[in-house]
Amino acid sequence: MFEIRMSKFGLSMETGTITKWYKHPGDTVKKGDVLVEIESEKITNDVESPVDGFIKAILVQEGESKAVGEIIGYIAETEEELKQEITLETPSPHQEDKVLEGITKTTKVQSEQRSFVSASPRAKSLAKEHSIDLSTLQGTGPEGRIIEKDVLDFIAKQTQTVKKEPLPPLRREIAERLFKSYHSYVLVTNMTKVDMTELLEIKKKLIPDVSVTAILVKCLGSVLLKYPEFNVHFDGSAVENFSTTNIGVAVDTERGLIVPVIKSADTLSIAEVNEKLKSLAEYARKNKLRAEDVEDSHFTITNLGMMRTDMFTPILNGQEVGILGVGRSVKELVVKDDNSTAIRTMAYFSLSYDHRIIDGALASRFIGSLADVVENESLLKEVLEIKII
Repeated sequence: MFEIRMSKFGLSMETGTITKWYKHPGDTVKKGDVLVEIESEKITNDVESPVDGFIKAILVQEGESKAVGEIIGYIAETEEELKQEITLETPSPHQEDKVLEGITKTTKVQSEQRSFVSASPRAKSLAKEHSIDLSTLQGTGPEGRIIEKDVLDFIAKQTQTVKKEPLPPLRREIAERLFKSYHSYVLVTNMTKVDMTELLEIKKKLIPDVSVTAILVKCLGSVLLKYPEFNVHFDGSAVENFSTTNIGVAVDTERGLIVPVIKSADTLSIAEVNEKLKSLAEYARKNKLRAEDVEDSHFTITNLGMMRTDMFTPILNGQEVGILGVGRSVKELVVKDDNSTAIRTMAYFSLSYDHRIIDGALASRFIGSLADVVENESLLKEVLEIKII
């Protein structure tokens, strides 16, 4: 007999939700056959059978969740095991007669109880009109008699009833992880207004097919090399340093926010970053991400520039110590240092960080350095490896 257990996809996975069983009790399975589809907080994966046999029992139904490692079903490896498992005790005819007799008596008593409900004619008429069982109502009239007002109150309550629906697995995991994360660090956010004009001009003229987010990921990769204090994980007692700059990019999907990861962003060309970002975002929206696509992020960027949000306070992702929020770009009349004016495209950058290990001055230098790259044409072209003419 083989136990089917809740698989673990990714280091952070604690529970999984059954979204689909491809096999059912009694079905024959071969090694490698897909048994079940499991959804974690980030991705959906298929679980294959490691043995030949027969589906003996399913313990966790579609839509239900279980902790990693718990048994969700069994595979009988022989027909004998299958027969033993599915053989059920059949009640004797005498037992069946007693059960039916009990049901009949209960139904008769309930029917008699309903027939002696004390109610006013207007209450009975209104209840009949709305198909309401008067025996389920509590009367407020003399000696508990049901009056018209009791029926009207019942109808009003039914109309006002709000349907409660459980959170989808991804939304539930996001809520739990954010609550746990938010209460385990000291969050501070530094905001500054950044001139996006040069970046948008370079994009328009030299790399029109590249997204703004891809350009910002490339800029972040270079700045993180200068500020390795932000390229770490902190578990509350120890700091884990990384030599690569893996940048998570928040992607909005119908299921919720997912953060696929651009690995070694500083070593990739802007074209490679853009292509990876496009494919990962597409996989995220189609629920096709793999576990490795959402693991090992060191720093995260969340760009709301395409929405009507000027500034916001992003929440740290996992054990990361920094996250950058980007607001929408807006044309503004700007006064320069020489008191001349110009129309420039501006956007707010919001840097949230864990103040337990990142000081405000360091955070200010980090976001200032990023702004310098974005605002300076020569620095921007250097980071993007665009030939300067």
